[in-house]
Amino acid sequence: MLKLTIKENKILKKALTDPVTYRQPIDGFLRKAGFTVEGRAKKRAPVDTGRYRSSIKTEVQELRSIIGSNLVYAPFIEFGTRPHWPPLSALQPWARRHGFPRGRTGAFLVARAIARRGTKAQKVMTTSLKDSLGDIERLLKDTVRDIQRRFKSG
Repeated sequence: MLKLTIKENKILKKALTDPVTYRQPIDGFLRKAGFTVEGRAKKRAPVDTGRYRSSIKTEVQELRSIIGSNLVYAPFIEFGTRPHWPPLSALQPWARRHGFPRGRTGAFLVARAIARRGTKAQKVMTTSLKDSLGDIERLLKDTVRDIQRRFKSG
């Protein structure tokens, strides 16, 4: 999560008390910042079927931008897993696509590796946000200038 705090800018603080002045520029900033992170995340996302990559979306809500995936397994891609024994039926399609022996044998080999080592964290969203901070800072500076300009012009 990224939080922004405004310090020592009296004009901006006063402008931010008037939603008419700030709403459109802030929404634009949140949208652009979200799409910046989303684009990097989609480039970095591991691709097997493409489902995870295509599930990464940006949603702008009340003064926040939410970027992520709604897939149940997205946190496991991001943070990895501890060693565990996954169900073979869930692994069979993946094992077949990746050249393992057909049927339960290939799935068993993959499951055994996961049971021994877990799965590695891939930090798709975390790294994409970190890599986007410079762009987000530039977007924010442009947004602040836009809000100040709107406020000064009445």
